[in-house]
Amino acid sequence: MKTKILSFLAILTICLSAVFYFQSKGEKKGNEESEKEESSYLNLSEEKIKNLDLKTERVILSEYSTEIELIGETEAIPDAVIDIPARVAGRITSVHFIEGDKIQKGQLLAKIDSPELAKLRSVYQSAKAKYNASEQNIQRIRSLIQMNLAAKQELVDAEANLKLIRSERIAAEENLRANGLAVNDEVSGIYKLYSPKTGLAISRNAIPGSLIPSDQNLTTIADLSSLWFQAKIFEGDLQYLSEGNSVKIVLNAYPDLGFEGKLDHIGEKVDPISRTIHARIVFKNKEKKGKIGLFGKAFVQTKPREGIRMNSGAILNYQNKNYVFVKVSEDKFRWTEVEIGQKTDGKIEIKQGLNENEEVVSQGSFELKSIFFKASFGEED
Repeated sequence: MKTKILSFLAILTICLSAVFYFQSKGEKKGNEESEKEESSYLNLSEEKIKNLDLKTERVILSEYSTEIELIGETEAIPDAVIDIPARVAGRITSVHFIEGDKIQKGQLLAKIDSPELAKLRSVYQSAKAKYNASEQNIQRIRSLIQMNLAAKQELVDAEANLKLIRSERIAAEENLRANGLAVNDEVSGIYKLYSPKTGLAISRNAIPGSLIPSDQNLTTIADLSSLWFQAKIFEGDLQYLSEGNSVKIVLNAYPDLGFEGKLDHIGEKVDPISRTIHARIVFKNKEKKGKIGLFGKAFVQTKPREGIRMNSGAILNYQNKNYVFVKVSEDKFRWTEVEIGQKTDGKIEIKQGLNENEEVVSQGSFELKSIFFKASFGEED
């Protein structure tokens, strides 16, 4: 019995010691937090406040839009660009355009003297002539059969031969079409190359008298009235953007000229290295100033949202963090950490750290910072 009583007293002693330990630790922690909180405040005399000429700004919730800056470069719209190959091998006899010309659909671009073309047309004309002769032969045999002057087997043989010749003619026609040639009675080897669309000739690879292969690209014609701006979106900005947002593009070559556009597409995949998402912007090529491959910036106007914004002069930086001074009373200010967002028109978005109706020092905050660090830490930042 005595042993049980001693065990009970020992356990009771341990429990009471633990209670006192954690209670004292909690009080110590509370005191530290209280001291830390108190160290975030700055008290000033009325005279010092008057000398500082402080101004404050009340925190209010408002609806606003911000601009997000994207970096990228211009590119021609793929469907507005077409390469013009020679299609046939031969010698260029004449060229009817120069680089930079405005080309109309159906305009003659060049003439090529091509033995290959002459051969294709010769094959077609030969197949066509054989086909016509075979048709006439069938008509003749049918007439003879009606007069009992020919056997039916002759007609069967003639119709089988017509099918074979028809296949040869169709093959010859398809060879012409595959090379972009008209199926007609032309027999010369001169090939006339016409433009399939309207646009600018942005290159020329055609010299009169030169021999060229059939796959040589003579020019590229592009409609550059609108261009693409290929840009990258950072992960943190993705939440504010959506397809259809208005965009202003400023190219490095024209810093004082803005191009109006629209955010046409946001990609589906994040680049694992840069942690960005592809964005495609379509914009009007004002005064034909935009060129393919120019670098620049796109300023995307986000959709309106409700939040807090402060004048940039109220935000102070310390050890890579952002702070403001909140006015607690006429002579007391609180050093408060804030999380900032986008900056637009001299105002910075405050994501976290401030409450509505609080007063923030907007003028004289830098002087307050100097006094605060002298008083609290014995140093200046």
